[in-house]
Amino acid sequence: MLRKIGIALVVLILLLAGLLVGWYTIDGQPMPETEQFLNGAGYTVEQRNNGSLVFRPAKPNQRGIVIMHGALIKPMSYANSAAYFARRGYVVFLPHGGLWRLPINAVEDAARRLAEFDADQWFLIGHSMGGLASLELLRESRADVRALALWGSGVPFDFKDVAAPLLFLWGDRDGILNAERLEGVKGNLPRATRYVTFEGGNHRNFAMYTHQFFDNDGPLYWREQIDRANDLTAEFFESTAD
Repeated sequence: MLRKIGIALVVLILLLAGLLVGWYTIDGQPMPETEQFLNGAGYTVEQRNNGSLVFRPAKPNQRGIVIMHGALIKPMSYANSAAYFARRGYVVFLPHGGLWRLPINAVEDAARRLAEFDADQWFLIGHSMGGLASLELLRESRADVRALALWGSGVPFDFKDVAAPLLFLWGDRDGILNAERLEGVKGNLPRATRYVTFEGGNHRNFAMYTHQFFDNDGPLYWREQIDRANDLTAEFFESTAD
C-alpha cells in the first residue's frame, strides 16, 4: 500500500514538473517579428550576456526609460516599444529577471545599473508583474524618476504613497487582470493615477510574444494595442519631463 502511494506521489510530482516546464517553455516567447527591431534607423542595440537589452538613441535627449517585462516574458518581446522610445531620444534599458524570468528579481541590479547611463531623468514602464517590479524599482533607486506607466499590472501591495505621476493602461478583455481584480489594484495606487481602458485589448497584446495562459482573445490587434500604449505613454512622459 505504501509503495503504491509512493509511486502515485512520484507520478504526480513528475506531472507537475512537466506542466511547469511546459508553461516555462511555451509562455512569454518572443514573436519572430521582434528581430526586425534589433536593427533600425535612429538607435543601436546592445544585447548583454545576462539577457538584458539596451537601446541607445543616435540623438539622446538625456532621458532614460526602464521597461520591466512581465513574468516569464523575455525582454525581447518589448523590442517594439524600446525602439519606439529610442527613436525619440531615450536610452532604453530592458532588464532580465534571471533564470525564472521574474522581473521582481531584476529590481536590485537595475537600480544599481541606472547610474551607468547618461540620463538625468528616468521613466519606468512595467507590464503585468513588471508593473510591481517598476514600483519596487522606484523605491530602490536613487535616480530622478519622473513618471511610471503600468500596462495591465497586478499590484497586490500598498503603493498609495507614490508621489510620481502614474499612468495605468488596461484592456477590457484582459483574462489575467479582470475588472474585479482591477478594482483591487486601484485601491493600492494613488488616487491621482490616470486610468485608460483599451476596448478589445487583452493582457498579452501589450508586448510581442506568442502565448499567454489564462488570457482572453482580444479583437484589438497586437500592433494597434502596442502602438496605442506607446503613444499614450510617450505623451504622458513628455508632460512630466523638464
